[in-house]
Amino acid sequence: MNTEECHPFFPGIRYLTVQPDMVEYRRYRGGMEECAEPPSARAEVVFDGLAGEYDEIREFPWYAWLFTRLHTLIVHNIIRPYAPPTVLDVGCGSGFQSFLYAAFGARVTGIDLSPQMIRIAQEKAARFPRERAALLTIPAPFPFVRSYNRWIQETLDGTGPKMSVSPAFTVADARALPFRDESFDHINCCGSILSLVPEYSRVLREIARVLKPGGTVFLEAEGRWNGDLIWTLADAMAGGRRYGMPWKRALALVRPPFSAPVTVDYPFEDAVLQLALFTRRGLQRELRRLGLRVLKNWTVHSLTNLIPSPWLHQRDVPPAILGLFRALARAEEHIPLALPGCSLVFVAQKEVSGPGTRKA
Repeated sequence: MNTEECHPFFPGIRYLTVQPDMVEYRRYRGGMEECAEPPSARAEVVFDGLAGEYDEIREFPWYAWLFTRLHTLIVHNIIRPYAPPTVLDVGCGSGFQSFLYAAFGARVTGIDLSPQMIRIAQEKAARFPRERAALLTIPAPFPFVRSYNRWIQETLDGTGPKMSVSPAFTVADARALPFRDESFDHINCCGSILSLVPEYSRVLREIARVLKPGGTVFLEAEGRWNGDLIWTLADAMAGGRRYGMPWKRALALVRPPFSAPVTVDYPFEDAVLQLALFTRRGLQRELRRLGLRVLKNWTVHSLTNLIPSPWLHQRDVPPAILGLFRALARAEEHIPLALPGCSLVFVAQKEVSGPGTRKA
């Protein structure tokens, strides 16, 4: 297998297709009907296979920057102002954010559909009382990561509790959360869960249902409008060697309606993993409809995505590229605008009365 033609995170991925809706999808396939349609893969099966090495993605510049930004935003905008006593981490994976909330005193429940991810999170939870600080640090040798690791340790030493309760992890479906209405003060949903779970609207409804009135949500989702869109279109015009997307399918990403999500199919070996890409306006509209008022929003990988993302999905990045990435990351952190970006990030609050607070 030519590694240059594979997706940098999912090693089995060789190409991408775009599915704005099934009518458009069939039309764009054109003369490719001789290719058998691969069956849809369940996300939990894919991530079960990745679980043993999932934590290693934090060593890549792309993910190291994503997690330092997300965790910094969580501390500044959730933990410090609200200090939520109870937290539900939806799609917790191996527990990245779960341990962050728990370290600052929250009682955290993490759920994920992947049994192997939950197994690893539980193993880490057993070590949490004695390795609290270590589980919060990011093992990557970049200057912005070293600064974050120092900052999070100093913040924990200065304001964190001396003792923390380990998170509880369990296998559960985000589309049918096994909790009573209005159970949690805060809900965290990162790691592209909305993009990976079919029927994402059900996930949002469940989040609104189990959140207490006045409670908060920290949400991260894959963005439709970002720098990789430009690189994808340019690559498609040149034959699709790097991003692997034919021109007509790449063009589907920029077709109206412009505020609607689109679905990108990631073929994984003999199956397809579907990802939904959202817009800021469209997702805000969904949240508002459920009685979740957006208080703040940001993007991650807006300026840094001026560099094609595949270049940053590896440990050994050329020094010149890494230097440019660090400069773009510094600018992205301080720019006052919410530019288009690969990750959309929201802080929302549930209204005291409204559609999201009605009993099921």
